[in-house]
Amino acid sequence: MSCGGNNELSKKRAILLAALVVFGVFGSVAIYTVKAQELAAIQLILLDEKGKPLTEISKNAEVQVQIDALVPTREVYETIFYGVLKKPHDLKFWDSGNVVKIPLSDQKLQSVLSKWEKRYPKGIGASFVISVWVLDYERGKVYRGFTVVNYNTRDIKKGFKKTAKINIHKLPPKPLPEKASSGDVSIQGSNRQFYYWKTDWSLSWRPQDYIRVPVLIVDNKYPASGVVNAWVDIIKEYYTNFGLTVAYGYKISEKDTPSLDIYGNDFYTIHDKFYFSRSLILGPEEKGHIYIYAKLYHLHEKEYYCTASLENCVPTGDERIQEGVNDIETTGDNEIVGGSSNGLPDSEIMNWIYSGTEMRYADSLAVSDSKSLALLISDASGSCSADFGIGIPIGALAVALSGGAVPPWAAGLSAGIYYTSSSFLNIYGGIQNYGEWGNVGQDVSEYIYVGVSDYTYHVGTCDTQVPIGIYIESR
Repeated sequence: MSCGGNNELSKKRAILLAALVVFGVFGSVAIYTVKAQELAAIQLILLDEKGKPLTEISKNAEVQVQIDALVPTREVYETIFYGVLKKPHDLKFWDSGNVVKIPLSDQKLQSVLSKWEKRYPKGIGASFVISVWVLDYERGKVYRGFTVVNYNTRDIKKGFKKTAKINIHKLPPKPLPEKASSGDVSIQGSNRQFYYWKTDWSLSWRPQDYIRVPVLIVDNKYPASGVVNAWVDIIKEYYTNFGLTVAYGYKISEKDTPSLDIYGNDFYTIHDKFYFSRSLILGPEEKGHIYIYAKLYHLHEKEYYCTASLENCVPTGDERIQEGVNDIETTGDNEIVGGSSNGLPDSEIMNWIYSGTEMRYADSLAVSDSKSLALLISDASGSCSADFGIGIPIGALAVALSGGAVPPWAAGLSAGIYYTSSSFLNIYGGIQNYGEWGNVGQDVSEYIYVGVSDYTYHVGTCDTQVPIGIYIESR
């Protein structure tokens, strides 16, 4: 072979090698881009309370999923996902089909994140509410479930993958409607049937802006009394959670005294490293309260069974209440805006707090003795009540301020403030009996009573009554 032929062959080899290198580089970039796109999403793995995929409850089942994202505005929630999960064809036996994927580029999700970024540029712990209906066509039953997935509004920009356990046996199953049939569903349009939770705003309440929220109310009730010091501390070293209370019932909007199945402290709406510290010093027959400024909500939701679209729905009779906090007024360094004041809160608010509250004896304090709020709550109604945290009287505020929209039976509903490491010793605050102090009061023991809700709540593994307020009478 001539030298010219060798040179030509060498050139072809060089060109081929360069092409392979270029293909390898761009192929790697393409693979990396695909992987980056896969990660740039929210992935939620839906399991039951025992860790089993919801799609595997039977051989013929589907899971209808509604995901609502909390926002710090008057909408309270925006629905960012509605769809159905099913176990794939037998050829994909390794895939349980129980993963919800929402790309970060999704417009509904971006709308939610932009509202949080506007309010909290540095990020805050927020939440997604996940409602599921597990339709078991094999047994003709439908199971309902509810859970909350928390996330940081700043960190979510990287995407995440989380497991969400949902207790679908907490509420009793119901028979499937006769015409229910398996298939893809969508709230945008379908010839199939689907369930859906919708807020009834005529029975709900949320304020226009931040309102003054009492968190500790103290009534040093009698003339023969010592000077009392009471205080609340929210510590910046811990994450403070603002809890979510969820109450279920059947046609509760039609009843004067409905039966409610209430869950508290299992979930929280927002959390961050907040700071707050206020105290009260009250002589005999003096009253005072400590308050913060926040946006609260009392949502009355109704479940609907729909065919084809949201225009063709009927209520099933199942209803639920959500009570929580979707925003806290803070300073630049995350100090909660609030204060302490002489006197009780507005009389109408107090009337509804009294209406939904039962006073229970907690302890007696000798002169110079003090006791934490956690232990006082525990003494009044058990350690599980202390796990609930400092009660926020959302129900009483909603009844008082909603102009009649929220019915009187809601006055006993409350949501808690508690720390991430939620043992009862992590509720910071307390009360102390100074006795005679500065020529005011007498050296006598103080008998402490704590106001707890008339309702029984499921808190963790316990059934208990929880604090509202916290309202304390010193006698």
